Amino acid sequence: MPNTKKPPKTVVNATQQHLVLKANASPKPANVSPDISAATEPTNTAILELLQKLSEDQTKHFTDLQKELSETRRAVVAVEEKLADVLTRITSAEARLDMLEDTEDQRRNSPPALASEVETLNAKLVEYEDRDRRVNLRIYGFPEHSEEKDALSFLKTALPDILQTDFPGCLDLERAHRSLAPIRPGAPPRPFVVRFLRFQQKEHMRKVAREIGDVRWKTHKISFYQDFSKATQDRRRSFLECKRLLHSAKIPFGIGYLAVLSFTAPGGAKHRFDDSKKAMQGQGYDGAAAMSGHVSGVQQRMKELQPGPFSQIVEAMHSILW
Repeated sequence: MPNTKKPPKTVVNATQQHLVLKANASPKPANVSPDISAATEPTNTAILELLQKLSEDQTKHFTDLQKELSETRRAVVAVEEKLADVLTRITSAEARLDMLEDTEDQRRNSPPALASEVETLNAKLVEYEDRDRRVNLRIYGFPEHSEEKDALSFLKTALPDILQTDFPGCLDLERAHRSLAPIRPGAPPRPFVVRFLRFQQKEHMRKVAREIGDVRWKTHKISFYQDFSKATQDRRRSFLECKRLLHSAKIPFGIGYLAVLSFTAPGGAKHRFDDSKKAMQGQGYDGAAAMSGHVSGVQQRMKELQPGPFSQIVEAMHSILW
């Protein structure tokens, strides 16, 4: 058998001896007494408690961070919604601006009528309507339902009778009806609006009525007036207070077309007004200066006729009377 060579024992033993010597050379810990071991136990407990507190603080801090993050997310969502609304409004504003720009371009290319032009056109329209009504009369005083159901036949019979005149041929009326205002209890009867076929017959009827003066139908006073458009009627109606004062003072006056109040003061001065407000202030459109006079004559007679509060109105209206 071949000889197996083994490592020399001296080497192993030397290694073991080296380790033993190293162990012996290491300082051995001193024996720890039981008191010192017991003192180290509270220190370990405090460390554990501190670590547990740190863990709790970290958990609370993390919870707070999550809460703040949720609030931040909600705020961001609200801001996004507002931004979307602002974007929608901006889009709408841009569309409106585009429309306004287009409208402005159209206006520049075809400018609208000026205010003065509109007023002129409106005045012409009123004049054309009044011209169309030249053959019309408004007849006041006939009681309601006196015509029964046929106003045209009633007036063809009643008018020649109360005027005591004959019309050549016959009285040619195109149509006749009550004004379209509703019937109101206690109010005066509505007037008849009568349209003549012949302008001459209408003028003849007005002339006869003026000559008679007091036209009656069964004790009812009948009055004849020219028919005008509503705009002209409103302008003429604005002079009612002036007319009332002139009536009280027994000063003759007239209302011309469209609505021009003219009268002659007792001193002989003639005055004309196309604006009721200017008439109340005493400023005529014909360049007449403010009318003035002494407290006598017409003004004094009006005070005597209407004592009390009416005298104050007279004082304010003296410019119309002089």
